[in-house]
Amino acid sequence: MTDSSKPFAIHVVCTGNICRSAFAASYLRQRLSQLAPGAFVVTSSGTGWYRGLEVPPPIRDLAQRHGITVDDHEPRYAVRAHYEAADLILAATRDHRQLILAEAPSALKRTFTVGEFADLLRWTSAAPGADPEAWRAAVRTAAMHRPSVVPSDIPDPYGLPREAYDEMAATLVPALDVILEAAGATAS
Repeated sequence: MTDSSKPFAIHVVCTGNICRSAFAASYLRQRLSQLAPGAFVVTSSGTGWYRGLEVPPPIRDLAQRHGITVDDHEPRYAVRAHYEAADLILAATRDHRQLILAEAPSALKRTFTVGEFADLLRWTSAAPGADPEAWRAAVRTAAMHRPSVVPSDIPDPYGLPREAYDEMAATLVPALDVILEAAGATAS
């Protein structure tokens, strides 16, 4: 498979891979597969994952309210191979981005916080559609313009009241929708 025929690989990272990255990866994967089957591969992992972690009920409820499911999500620990395989790495926070880059410094030009990448897509007016090569070019352009935006963090709701999960979604979903709109989807 040549690079031009290879799906665009997105990898989403948070701490436990049960809240922010689980929701974000499921949201992107399910919506992108409806939009352009086979053009995208979306995976996720956690920098602080440990055996026994499960997606909490508020994330399952949140997913259902957004028309997706996290029922098939299997939390896993982030390793360098995940970063090396990705065309785009979306971190929940600046701290996650730093952990990723400490593990895989060569991923710098492909690693952004979710909000930062959404802001860069807007700033550059990128609209790569469902073309994996156009997405790779959009990531390169975003990396060149990184100083133009201020990275933002997605708050961690784990172990907090349900309102914290809604706050997470209020920050995360609009950023994910920017990515989906750049792929040609209409906002949810």
